[in-house]
Amino acid sequence: MTYMTIEQFCQIYDDWKRSGLSVQQYCENTGLTESRFYYWRAKIQAESLPSSCGSFIPVKMSGKTSVCSAKNASGKALCEIEYPNGVVVRVTTDMTLDQLRQMVTLLH
Repeated sequence: MTYMTIEQFCQIYDDWKRSGLSVQQYCENTGLTESRFYYWRAKIQAESLPSSCGSFIPVKMSGKTSVCSAKNASGKALCEIEYPNGVVVRVTTDMTLDQLRQMVTLLH
C-alpha cells in the first residue's frame, strides 16, 4: 500500500488491537513496516480526535461534584459533565443521537 489514509490506518489499528499480537508480529504478518505503523499511531494519538478510531476519550474524574445522577427533576435520566472552563453539558434520555453528535462536535 503506497498511500494510506487515516481511516485505513484506523482499520489496521483496530485489527492489530484485536489480534493480540505485538506490533512486530502484526507487521511481519501483514507486510506493514513497523516504522509506518508507529508513524500512523503517533499521528492519531497526536490528533486526539475522539472519532479517530471510533474509540472513547478517557475521562478524569474529579472529587468536586457528582458527574452523573440517576434522574433529573422531570424523572428523565441525566448525565452532567462540567468542564474546567465552566461549560456544563447535560444529556437526557429524550436527546436524539443527532443532537448528541452535534453537541459533541461543537465542544470538540
